[in-house]
Amino acid sequence: MKTLLTIMLLATTSFAAQNVTYEWTAPTTGSAVERYVFQLSLDGADFVTIGYPTNESYEVIIADGVEVSARVAGIDALDRQGPWSENSDPYTDHGPPGQPGKPTIIAIIAGMLLLLLGFFVGRRK
Repeated sequence: MKTLLTIMLLATTSFAAQNVTYEWTAPTTGSAVERYVFQLSLDGADFVTIGYPTNESYEVIIADGVEVSARVAGIDALDRQGPWSENSDPYTDHGPPGQPGKPTIIAIIAGMLLLLLGFFVGRRK
């Protein structure tokens, strides 16, 4: 029961994420590709099959701060799998920018203040 509860909590927990689309080119040799097997590696772990796209792109949702690499292999009509592609470059979304530093005064333009002061003093006369 504890395992089921943990899975349910993970499934209902909200997190910051990014939609990321991967693209690749079809093989130029061998039999025609009917579909691909698309795999991801999260934070350097073993690759896991995510889907079987029928074209040369696939969109995934990646949580902020997770390093992800992808790879694909073609599968033909006889269900034969070709070799894996090279792994993609690792991608990590670091979320939105952090908090900037506190603003500080770096210059005061006294001339503008004197001009405004003169305007108001002159109107009082």
